[in-house]
Amino acid sequence: MPWGIERLNTRKSQPNANIVFIKPLKGPDEKTAQDFLERIAAQCVPVMRKHRLYVMALEEFEPNREFVGRNFNAGEVIQLVLKSPHSGRWLPFEYVQMVMMHELAHCKQMNHSRAFWTVRNGFAAEMRTLWADGYTGDGIWGRGTRLATGAWEKDTVMADEVLPEHLCGGTFRSRGRKRRRKQGQGQGQQQQPTMSYREREERRIRKRFGDKGTTLGADDVAKARLEKGKRVQAKPRVANSERGRQLRAAAALARFDKVKEENAAAGIKLEEVEVEADDVNKGIKTEDVDEYGYNSSEEDVEVIEGPTAVDSQGRPVLDDKGRGLVKVCEDEQVDDVEARDELDELRRVFRKGLVKGECPMAEPEPTIDGGQGPGREDE
Repeated sequence: MPWGIERLNTRKSQPNANIVFIKPLKGPDEKTAQDFLERIAAQCVPVMRKHRLYVMALEEFEPNREFVGRNFNAGEVIQLVLKSPHSGRWLPFEYVQMVMMHELAHCKQMNHSRAFWTVRNGFAAEMRTLWADGYTGDGIWGRGTRLATGAWEKDTVMADEVLPEHLCGGTFRSRGRKRRRKQGQGQGQQQQPTMSYREREERRIRKRFGDKGTTLGADDVAKARLEKGKRVQAKPRVANSERGRQLRAAAALARFDKVKEENAAAGIKLEEVEVEADDVNKGIKTEDVDEYGYNSSEEDVEVIEGPTAVDSQGRPVLDDKGRGLVKVCEDEQVDDVEARDELDELRRVFRKGLVKGECPMAEPEPTIDGGQGPGREDE
């Protein structure tokens, strides 16, 4: 279960604790699709548990000619196509499971890079091992049980079915901002020395508040004035002691009085401005927060541009904060060797699923004498 989420009072056993929600499409085949997705999730348990993969929602997507799976925000939502766009029949189970391995690899590597294919091939090899061991899930999802309806086995695609053009529909991230690459981190450039945590914090404080401040409690004259003329050498040992609270209150009043005097001398009139509580806690001014909820005063960020992704009904797909999701990784390249190998492997899995009997075989015709197999009438 992802951090911060706990399922209470469940009425049925969940197929995979690392997947929170399983959502089939509404319609007459909703129950069958629910069973299909639950079987997919149950068989992924060892892979997801080993690599600490978490998915917020595993959803069914409508059949289309473009892709059979896509990933949003590195596992926030994974969508799988379960039916053929041409015949409306169910895709083979192992074929969809390999698509799931592809999308889980995007939780580690968003782009179709060399590192991504290394991760994906590792996940696929682990899944093939689970197939060889006959593993289907834990508990009631284990070996010996089958889908509740079995309808998908009776209506699997035919051997001459045309597969979608691309396996993956790309990866998507929340619209907004991402870190801009620092100078010296590009190819062919010398990398700058890494700053320690303390150096980064000091740099951040100097950038925000300047470097003309003084150490708290270093001004003996101001300290004596706050103590009403008394010179006390000892410092408050407890922050919440009575003397400590009195000193902080006196210092705050002194600052307010000083600011009022300076503003009155300069002829500045203060106006009350409403500030959100979150902005106060984060130390961010309201005017520095852009329309996507990010701090626009930062210099090392840039906006992720692009059209917002839409669902099967044409509605914009939003994340949990209401921001649109933008495509950051395109479909896999057809001329890529790794992508070609994956498609060839999926075609073999596709044919194997049909050959091993996921489609019902025709019953042998009875002979005239009531036996099975070819024969002729006794003379």
